[in-house]
Amino acid sequence: MERRDRPTLQQTRHRLRLASSGARARQARLAEIAPIHAPETPMTVSFEGLTPAQQAAALAAFPGGRRFVLAG
Repeated sequence: MERRDRPTLQQTRHRLRLASSGARARQARLAEIAPIHAPETPMTVSFEGLTPAQQAAALAAFPGGRRFVLAG
């Protein structure tokens, strides 16, 4: 009679494979986040329905506007 209180080798390998793939995905997500004391990456934005001059004026008037860059 086979004991079922211990996982089989196949089950253990499957669990390890899942754990390692989850760790790789987590590391990839964390790599996208800047470290706490590093400068922020500027975010590219655009305003619909405004001319390029109006977009620049709106961005200049926005508090914290240095964190944003106008798209193309």
